[in-house]
Amino acid sequence: VGEFLMRKMGWRTGEGLGRNREGTVEPIIIDFKVDRKGLVAEGEKPQKQTGGLVVTKDLMGKHPVSALIELCNKRRIIQPDFVMVHHSGPDHRKNFLFKVGHFDPLLSKQQHPARRLCSKVNK
Repeated sequence: VGEFLMRKMGWRTGEGLGRNREGTVEPIIIDFKVDRKGLVAEGEKPQKQTGGLVVTKDLMGKHPVSALIELCNKRRIIQPDFVMVHHSGPDHRKNFLFKVGHFDPLLSKQQHPARRLCSKVNK
């Protein structure tokens, strides 16, 4: 494409570039990266950090249910089941008791906050 445009402007093969045609004749050689390793090679990768502190920093400020599911996905364990243990009260003031996996059941007046409360990890 570039050669076609240059020929349209009067350039011929073997001529130099510029007003007096004394510029470079050889094309600029570009060094392509073909190993596809990216910026960090295999030997330069940082060691993985272990411990719960890094995970808790990542999950701070998130909704507890989504944080619990994300934590299960990161650690490749089965996602917890949210089980409604009990619900009582009239339709306009229901109380829900939810349980997650092996955690203790917690009482709440609404269904979604009940799931959120039982998803929280006690410190």
